[in-house]
Amino acid sequence: MQHPESASERPGRTIRFVAAAALAFAGATPQVQSLGDLMAAAKPAGEVLVFENDYVRVRYALLEYPAAERAVAESRPVVLFVRVTPESGPGYTHLLDAPRGARPSRQTGTVPRGVIVEVLRQPPAASLLRDPEADPPRGTVEEEEWEGGRLLVAVFEPSHYGEGTGSSPSVTTFLSDGWMEVSNRGVRRRFSVRAGDAFWFEARTELTVLSDHPVGAAIVQVHPRRQGNVLSPQQRAPF
Repeated sequence: MQHPESASERPGRTIRFVAAAALAFAGATPQVQSLGDLMAAAKPAGEVLVFENDYVRVRYALLEYPAAERAVAESRPVVLFVRVTPESGPGYTHLLDAPRGARPSRQTGTVPRGVIVEVLRQPPAASLLRDPEADPPRGTVEEEEWEGGRLLVAVFEPSHYGEGTGSSPSVTTFLSDGWMEVSNRGVRRRFSVRAGDAFWFEARTELTVLSDHPVGAAIVQVHPRRQGNVLSPQQRAPF
């Protein structure tokens, strides 16, 4: 797992993956602006490097929302947009609602943002054996797919063990606050997450919610290179 930290920049093919998400939660004050209107009104306030490894470079695009009354301001999403430009092929921009049941962020001082992912290169080939213990939860939605990756939106329910980010490494952005347990290859860590936090997780990373409410996540899977770059239907995992 890799978490936000400074890293030196390096050249590479840019894949801008802007994980766009609006937190429209059940029971919350309805938003008065559509996602498109809010995105058009948001003012860019700079970019911050979050982390970089051999495969991706991740930045936050910081935003400023127009002034609004408190109820409206609190209903606005923390993570606003996701734009994806794969290593080859056309780019994608996707706006999406946060998963149902997740709570809006209650943290003060949270800066609205987009998540920008530059894919530098695909990870090396990995075992084709699937670990069902790390599959995303039931109800996960595949929002976009491109050569070399895809975008999933998932809801992790409290104390549901054996669920995770899937069979590929990923940049996973949490869409709501919570207390999580993260496990990979027998190593477990527990820590709190806030809406907008982005992490690099290795393939087959398990995520368990320890809070008493669901936690939403946008999972940008970066598929590893495979021999011949062709998978049979039997080899292809659902997530």
